[in-house]
Amino acid sequence: MMAKIAALALVLFALIGGGAAGYFLRPQAEHDTAAAPPEIEPSGALEAVPLRDPFIVPILRDGRAWAHAVLSLGVESTRASREEVLHQEPRLRDGLNEALYLHGSLGGFEGDFTAGPQMVRLRERLDEVVTRLLEDQDARVLLIAVTRQND
Repeated sequence: MMAKIAALALVLFALIGGGAAGYFLRPQAEHDTAAAPPEIEPSGALEAVPLRDPFIVPILRDGRAWAHAVLSLGVESTRASREEVLHQEPRLRDGLNEALYLHGSLGGFEGDFTAGPQMVRLRERLDEVVTRLLEDQDARVLLIAVTRQND
């Protein structure tokens, strides 16, 4: 009878030990990575990316183009890499062209167009476009070159 109790106790201890080992040594639960969008970690360093072609904005007077403003622009961002900026360039160019044409239609390129207040308004318009499209509050436009060519 004692042998039967010992055998039963041994089986019971083995069963409990196996269950405990299975509980503590089970594989880690896999997290659902497809449900959450990947977090973009800012590198902290601003990366300047010049846009490929200059922007040409006609300056109208009495319904006719009397001059052109030619702007070479770049984009500076902490979150977006060079490849991301170049991938977004068509959308950026569209938004920047719209802001530049608005600035030109409001007389922003007439007279002393490089004066402080006019340049501040231009930068604000362009920075708003880049910030919105790149979804980066630190992104800004670099004015590499600004010229006006009279026809």
